[in-house]
Amino acid sequence: MGDAWIESVPGIKGGAPVIKGTRITAHAVEARLSPGDSLDEIPAENPDLPREAFEAAVLFAKAHPLSG
Repeated sequence: MGDAWIESVPGIKGGAPVIKGTRITAHAVEARLSPGDSLDEIPAENPDLPREAFEAAVLFAKAHPLSG
């Protein structure tokens, strides 16, 4: 599922994993959930993207945590 929605492109966000066709990083989506945003709020702000894209971003970020 994640591969369908997540890509890394060298010229976009320094090659960080993003939702395909956007500049929204997987880790930024995951970070929004920590302070209390729900996974329902994020897609509502981005109506051109399906909820599945954000679910894939969260799964990807959890499977590939940032170091440091």
